[in-house]
Amino acid sequence: MSSAQISKRISGTSSRVGSRFIGVYYLLTISTGAVVLFSHGRLAFEVDLVVGVLYLAVTALLYGLSASTHKNKGLAKE
Repeated sequence: MSSAQISKRISGTSSRVGSRFIGVYYLLTISTGAVVLFSHGRLAFEVDLVVGVLYLAVTALLYGLSASTHKNKGLAKE
């Protein structure tokens, strides 16, 4: 195997693991947001702040995943 084939194989595995991590993280964010629906008072406020931070993080992770997997597809061809 050439070094190009090896690095291509490693990057493919890496993106699959990253995709699974982001999927699990997204489900965790949704389930944490559901806690806000059933809690009241100060706990609801604190969980709501945590969920807001989680949503910002999952947005950044999804952007990073899409940017790394489709580097050339978004560029205009001249």
